[in-house]
Amino acid sequence: MTTLRFGSEPSVLAKADILVMPAFAGAHGFEVADAELAGKAAHGGQFARHVLRLDPSFQGKVGQLSALLVPASNEPAVLLVGVGARDAFSANTLRDALMPAAHFLHKRGSSVIALNGFGIDPGLVVRAAAEACLIGAHFRSDETETMIELLIAEASKLKRAFEVGTAAGKAVNWVRDLVETPGGDLVPERLAQVVAERARQLDIAVEVWDEAELVKHGFGATQAVGRGSANKPRVVRLYPDRQKAGLGLAGKGITFDSGGINLKRNAQEIAWMKADMAAAAAVAGAIFAAVELGLDPDVTAVLPMAENMPGGHALRPGDVVGHPDGRKTEVVDTDCEGRLVLADAIAHLARNGVGEIVDVGTLTDGGGVGPLLWGCWSTSTALADALCDAGELAGEPGWRLPLRAEYERLIESKVADIANAPLSVPDSGQLAATYLRTFAGNAAWAHVDNGSSAYLDQGFEPWSVGATGSPVRALLQLLLNRAGE
Repeated sequence: MTTLRFGSEPSVLAKADILVMPAFAGAHGFEVADAELAGKAAHGGQFARHVLRLDPSFQGKVGQLSALLVPASNEPAVLLVGVGARDAFSANTLRDALMPAAHFLHKRGSSVIALNGFGIDPGLVVRAAAEACLIGAHFRSDETETMIELLIAEASKLKRAFEVGTAAGKAVNWVRDLVETPGGDLVPERLAQVVAERARQLDIAVEVWDEAELVKHGFGATQAVGRGSANKPRVVRLYPDRQKAGLGLAGKGITFDSGGINLKRNAQEIAWMKADMAAAAAVAGAIFAAVELGLDPDVTAVLPMAENMPGGHALRPGDVVGHPDGRKTEVVDTDCEGRLVLADAIAHLARNGVGEIVDVGTLTDGGGVGPLLWGCWSTSTALADALCDAGELAGEPGWRLPLRAEYERLIESKVADIANAPLSVPDSGQLAATYLRTFAGNAAWAHVDNGSSAYLDQGFEPWSVGATGSPVRALLQLLLNRAGE
């Protein structure tokens, strides 16, 4: 078990096997954040000298772990974790620093993390530490659940921060587990079942549409994308009774993306296309976490799920598909299928009168410019700011990119209202957003492209290769903000 500890009283250390002490990087060596506790634990006043003797390379850089200092007495061992320079420190820094520490501590007994001495809002500290412990110690193949508890004198003030951090961390891990599930084991019907079962456990109204329902509601693009697979598409609606909710969320749920007839040529990319449903999982995970925290979010969500495969019945380049608002799309590229199913979801939400719409999809790898950011395009400065502010606070930042209506000429069609990809220029996240915008009607709309951040094919500290859960924490924070927290 990992204990998040706030305060300098040493009594809680009695049952700890390892004491984790964050340390700043200073001009003349490291500086333990909780100086008072450092004088009481592990060799007392000789603490720093012993650490330097055992591990002279430790400088306090973000995420750097020291050698384990094991005392001769019954005191706990000590592990230093670097949190970088004091003047650059934030809760996000702490989260990034503690994730590798939590990974190291997994199955190493009972640990206590000292959380004093940072000089910032303690609520942010507690929340970030809770998330880091759960996310960093999570191993999908290991059924052992990481347990964390909060032992602080100010429990009443910081309890909510701990609850939010715990809910966020668990939601991230739930999404990561789904994203890492092999595509053959998580076909559209199965993904719909998993989401619907969790919704019912939380008393969230839910509907699962089969092919007949897709036809009834005009989800022609979703139906067409899944046509080449033996595993037929589904759509999950959360809170379907809230037709005019303040916020509509849409999440791309392509359980495996071969590219369809336009087969992907990059063997590295196709190897992890089980992750193409990460957005649908993140939207569901954020709503579930919000409900677990006691919120009743004014939201309705539409999650189209399909498997994009080649075959005798597969969608062809040149085919025309219809959407719930009556508009039609010419399919230029069957590997641009994510925007097709999102167009169905957005059109459905807009048609039903939701106030604002946010869609999320792993559409392109370039939208976020690297693994640390998701991209955002929007018709509303207020909505874009709300999304980006939520991501920044949650430690899952995004950035807004320009949206130019003039680019619509690049995806004009002679046989339909619009094309799903350009022929004359390379495709991009910009053009995907340009396409999706046309389905939002008069609603304020934002598109989040998490293609660069939801699954990492190369590790990027503090993340290893694989699923990250992005942007579930940002979406959860958006819901918290809208609820006044």
